Amino acid sequence: MEETFNIKALILNRKPFFEDGSKVTVYSEDLGKLELVARGTKKIKSKLAGHLEPISLVDIMVVRGRQYNYIGAVISKNCYANIKNDFDKIKAAGEAIKVFNLIVKLGESDQDIFSLLKNYFDFLDGAGAKTNYDLFANFFIFKLLIKLGHSPELYNCVNCRNKILPLGNMFDLARGGLICSKCLAKFKGADQLTISENSIKILRLAGKNGFKELEKINIDNSIKKEVFNIISSFFNYDF
Repeated sequence: MEETFNIKALILNRKPFFEDGSKVTVYSEDLGKLELVARGTKKIKSKLAGHLEPISLVDIMVVRGRQYNYIGAVISKNCYANIKNDFDKIKAAGEAIKVFNLIVKLGESDQDIFSLLKNYFDFLDGAGAKTNYDLFANFFIFKLLIKLGHSPELYNCVNCRNKILPLGNMFDLARGGLICSKCLAKFKGADQLTISENSIKILRLAGKNGFKELEKINIDNSIKKEVFNIISSFFNYDF
């Protein structure tokens, strides 16, 4: 008798597998990141194919196999149609999934990470036309890094450990956080980025607040560019 189990999952990726099947990468609420095989998805009469598109929330019955675990049945809970009908939203979701697949390993489960990914898709699905999707993709990456234990130091100097005061600070990529104006006189380096007081505030808020709360904050374009640069540089430095 085949052993089965049920999972709630977000579909991250789907690619061809053997002649008529697919290999589906999902992040599940209880078991983390999994790769599952869906048989017969290339067939015209396939009942699974339409429910296994990336950027979807689904309930899956998994059949445990000797070499692979197989998708026995799937029920779509949210297909995120508003994302899939908007190029900018698809791009923002795709960027998040690309990074997610790069740094989240198979079998590592964390309900907070599942909630973060689901909340991001929920946010994109309901976001308005004026939303800066590129910025929020970076907010997602920043939040994911924090959840995975790569939180930057934003409150105390990475060198002297004193509390960060306004003005004159920089973001030190090599040390993973802010370095104060006093220490900069001794430890000026090529891996340090200019950061304004307002950008520090935005990064602190991004680490603590949800996407809907962040959308309410009025951020001018210069700060958006600076925050975007710091988050992308912080990610690329370690990954």
